[in-house]
Amino acid sequence: MKSMKMIALFLLLIIHIKTIDITLTSMMTDITTDNYKISNNIVSIKANGDYKFTGSCSECQISVGKGLTVDITLSSITIDNSNTGPFVIKKESIVNLILEGESSITDNEAEENEELDDFEGAGIKFKNSSSLTIKGTGKLNVVGNPKNGIKGAALTSLTINGGTLNISASKNALACDDLLTINDGTIIVTSKSDGIKSEPDSDDNDSRGTIIINGGTITVNSDSDAIQAGYKLLINGGNFNIKTLSGASTTNFDKDNDSAKGLKCSTNEHENVENELVINGGNFVMNTADDSIHSDYNLTITGGTFDIKSGDDGVHADQYLILGKQNSDNSLINLKVQQSLEGLEGAYVYIYSGTYNIISSDDGINSAGDTDENCQQQQGPNNNRSFRNLRGRQLQMANSKCSTFHIYIYGGDIYVNAGADGLDANGNVVITGGNIEIWGAKTGSDGDPIDRDGTLSISGATVLAGGNQQMSSVHQSSTINQYYIYTSQSFSANKQISIKNGETVVRSITIPKNVAYIFYTSKDANSNYKFSEGTTSNSDSNTNSQNPGQTQNNPGQFPGQNPNNGTFSNGPNPGQDPNNGTFQNGPNPSQNNPGQFPNNGTFQNGPNPSQNNPGQFPSNGTFQNGPNPSQNNPGQFPNNGTFQNGPNPSQNNPGQFPSNGTFQNGPNPSQNNPVQNPNGNSSSDDDNNNFVRFNFGINLEINHLYILYLIFIILIWF
Repeated sequence: MKSMKMIALFLLLIIHIKTIDITLTSMMTDITTDNYKISNNIVSIKANGDYKFTGSCSECQISVGKGLTVDITLSSITIDNSNTGPFVIKKESIVNLILEGESSITDNEAEENEELDDFEGAGIKFKNSSSLTIKGTGKLNVVGNPKNGIKGAALTSLTINGGTLNISASKNALACDDLLTINDGTIIVTSKSDGIKSEPDSDDNDSRGTIIINGGTITVNSDSDAIQAGYKLLINGGNFNIKTLSGASTTNFDKDNDSAKGLKCSTNEHENVENELVINGGNFVMNTADDSIHSDYNLTITGGTFDIKSGDDGVHADQYLILGKQNSDNSLINLKVQQSLEGLEGAYVYIYSGTYNIISSDDGINSAGDTDENCQQQQGPNNNRSFRNLRGRQLQMANSKCSTFHIYIYGGDIYVNAGADGLDANGNVVITGGNIEIWGAKTGSDGDPIDRDGTLSISGATVLAGGNQQMSSVHQSSTINQYYIYTSQSFSANKQISIKNGETVVRSITIPKNVAYIFYTSKDANSNYKFSEGTTSNSDSNTNSQNPGQTQNNPGQFPGQNPNNGTFSNGPNPGQDPNNGTFQNGPNPSQNNPGQFPNNGTFQNGPNPSQNNPGQFPSNGTFQNGPNPSQNNPGQFPNNGTFQNGPNPSQNNPGQFPSNGTFQNGPNPSQNNPVQNPNGNSSSDDDNNNFVRFNFGINLEINHLYILYLIFIILIWF
């Protein structure tokens, strides 16, 4: 009896590990089995299981039936088709594609046949609610001549865990409408349109349009956007080499109507989308005709090394641009913009940490946005098109009367060499930490190292600034709570000067361009500080108490400092975050701090647009009082993974998905998790008529032949 049991176990093991080998040829014999069917050079997989393909076939197709779960190994195959797609995965199927050796899949369909029923338009096409995972140690070449290379439809997920993918396409190379995840592997993309893309069609309100990249080596050469997500783009690591068109030197490019960005989070298919782009790490070399890094809404960078050349902005966000984290090591971000129109740009710019080297032909760091005639900001990317069409000084003048857009610098090592203003804010400039060196234009009217339409505050930071214009912000409407010196003497490029404390050299400076004004302050500066050129000292000095002009309300405190009692009352002091998490007296736009959320995670009194913080989420993961568009945070998801009170488009965060995978109260396009794909749904397809379906809380598909095997084993066992 024991030996019979061993035989039964052996037979059961054979059943489970059996791999079905299929050899592709251009003249395959028609055949029908329980697992697959070959007819007219179309291999149709009909049953769950493991399949291995070898050989070569012209005018062939591999087709996976509806609702299956299969592993397919491609072992050095070559396949092409000019009549339909060469590799098709039907709806609701789960396919693991294992790469061995080097394989090639080519779609040679004619684009003019797109309206035909058999047209697929991709080398690998996987249809609604299906998922595809690619792994292995081999290489796969995919060519999409009529349209796409690899394309997933609505509610599809694509995961790349390994292997080498070399994809070229006349349109999008690697695209998936819902969730595209890259964990590892080497991906080389060449496209006449977008390189890597996840953006639902206009009639698809369920797919998330999300890209998550955790690793891998990715090279993209595209004529449009290199990597684009419609809703969310999260990058945690990887090595990136990105080029669009001819790079930053591209000529005859229409930036107002075309797009050739590097990393982009934006959609033209849906309105009122609060896009989120988050970069937590990675190495990036980018040479782009358009913005190198761009979000139509919020953009957060907490880590990574960046080498950027841009024909437009280096880094751009239509709303919040958040760089670094509070009390974080500056080495976590190393961002170099070697060429740009404007280096860093957002409606609201917050810099907490990191190392930045910014070269720009216009403003170095710019805060500006689009407002209506009543100075109300136009929310959402589709209402903010004019922001991206206006540039530099034109945009500043369009909004100068509003003064609602600010720059906050809490730390970091920052160097700016600008062709216009070094820092340019349509509102306030607030600096409470960091080591900052800023050089404005050497000629022209835009040469102010720090230009603002609101007020200037400096405390606890080291700031060296020079330009051809006197920094008027120092001499009016400013609060500088530390000693500073400035000189209006002209210096030529490459001139060597120093800053001395008495006769001790504190800092040596090589001036990068002709300037007519230099300013310096630090928390250690005192009345003995002076500029020195050789043996000659020449500086004017002043302190805040002696500085003429207006000072800010409550000049002793700056953004980022927490009052002991945690309460704000009636005072426009931005950036202070109370300990008890309560803000007083309704919608005060100055109560805006992206660094921290109140400890109890609760906001009072309804929709306050100033209660907007992309840095952290409340620990209990609960928001009160309905749809508040300011409750938007791209960094983290609540621990319990639950959102309250219905469809709030701002409760959408690509940084981390809830651990339990559950979203509450529908219909939120972000409440859709295609990682869990439907399987075993009822189907009337002929391809599935070899299965008996049972439902014991889960769907189970059993082939008739397997049932006979199991009955035989049970009889032997007992």
